[in-house]
Amino acid sequence: MSYRALISHLIGLSAYIWLNSCVPPPSQPEIPGTDISAANKTVEPERDEDVVPTIIEIVEPEISVEIVPVVNTSVDRSQITFVLPAELNAQHLRFIDKSLREISDKSVKHILADSVQDDSLSVLIAQTIFNDLLTNIPNYEFLSATASGDSLFINYRLNKTFIDHIIKPYLDTYAHPAQKPIAPLFTAHHNPPTIESVSELTLLLPCEDSSVPTQALLLPNAPRNYRSGTHRGVDFYVNWGTPVRAVSGGIVIRADHHFEEVQPDFRVQLLAQAKQLGHTPADVFEHVLVGQSVYIDHGFDLVPGYRAVSIYAHLSHINGEIKPGVTVSTGQMIALSGNSGTKDSTLGTRKGAHLHWELILQDKGGEYYLGQGWAMNELSNLLLRIFSK
Repeated sequence: MSYRALISHLIGLSAYIWLNSCVPPPSQPEIPGTDISAANKTVEPERDEDVVPTIIEIVEPEISVEIVPVVNTSVDRSQITFVLPAELNAQHLRFIDKSLREISDKSVKHILADSVQDDSLSVLIAQTIFNDLLTNIPNYEFLSATASGDSLFINYRLNKTFIDHIIKPYLDTYAHPAQKPIAPLFTAHHNPPTIESVSELTLLLPCEDSSVPTQALLLPNAPRNYRSGTHRGVDFYVNWGTPVRAVSGGIVIRADHHFEEVQPDFRVQLLAQAKQLGHTPADVFEHVLVGQSVYIDHGFDLVPGYRAVSIYAHLSHINGEIKPGVTVSTGQMIALSGNSGTKDSTLGTRKGAHLHWELILQDKGGEYYLGQGWAMNELSNLLLRIFSK
């Protein structure tokens, strides 16, 4: 019904009620034996003292103050205090759970920041830990609960001993890459090359029109948790089939023309063994995970005092003339990029195609990878300079 129709209806209804109120009441029929005079006798109204007054009690509504849930944390995030209504409900419990999870993430990052000097590396380690373990770890433990008026104060403290126990293996694996030789079986002492030792190094980009990545995840020293290892090279994300060229002249020492991809379940088994060992076995890395590869020996000319070997991994094709013992020149095309050796390749797809490139440096003490143990900002600036020509 429209607003106008409703008004008309109400007006009509009011008129009907008014007209009916104007009609005189019907005459009373005379009842035999009834004293009309008695019927018409005026009844005196009751006196005021005979009327019992009705007492209406007016109750003022109670004004309740709503307690808004609040969470307070100490500066070092070692203690948390929740301020909640004294009568808890399911919503308050969800608030506590959500807050604890968010603060737990921050507390882990805070601990890592104190333990790892390189901020970029600490972020990568934190991501690795979150992806692997911390979804269900109780980082905070209940301390106490007190009530005051309408408020309830619940205190939690950081379970730092437990957190340190969880984080320490990751710090041992990823936080100090300079302290870990890549081939411990053949390492006499371990002193990775310094930045000064490669100050004169210049190389050609392995893929034309590509650029040196700036993300720490794609550079040396980044955690590779899926194989319990550390990234040793630079990942150039280029399209599948992009031409790959030698960064400098040298002699080919490996060319996997007949590489065959492993089955997905076998790759999973190998990675499970790596996890059990706590590091990536050399045979698994060299013969499975790098995929179809080319290795070039640059001798002792690139970096004084070190034998340098460049590695081009995850290829999809190797040029026919590229064979062990063949000399290649700077910029010579040697292969095409792909994704061999990766999970996607074992599943028969071309996803995740990129070129993994690394430079191995060897001396009497052992083997190292370019950038091993260097801070992220130093490493990034160095790579930009090395590949500037």
